[in-house]
Amino acid sequence: MTIVLWREPWLKPLSDMETGTEVCAVCKMGFKVMDFVTSCEFCSIGVIHDECARKHILHEHKALLDKKVALHRDRRLHDYQ
Repeated sequence: MTIVLWREPWLKPLSDMETGTEVCAVCKMGFKVMDFVTSCEFCSIGVIHDECARKHILHEHKALLDKKVALHRDRRLHDYQ
């Protein structure tokens, strides 16, 4: 069975002044003029690229992710999902 992880659709435009950083905490590359960023819900690593977040969570927090998947497995999706 394939498990698809649904990320809530939420966009909030922030400047690098508001985030406190100009570089991704995982790959150390700078953010573009417009970039998708997030943070890890399992640790306080800081602001990271959306792509880096997926790799980080799957690599660093696999056990916690598995627990969260098991916890939410039987919950219904919202109408918009």
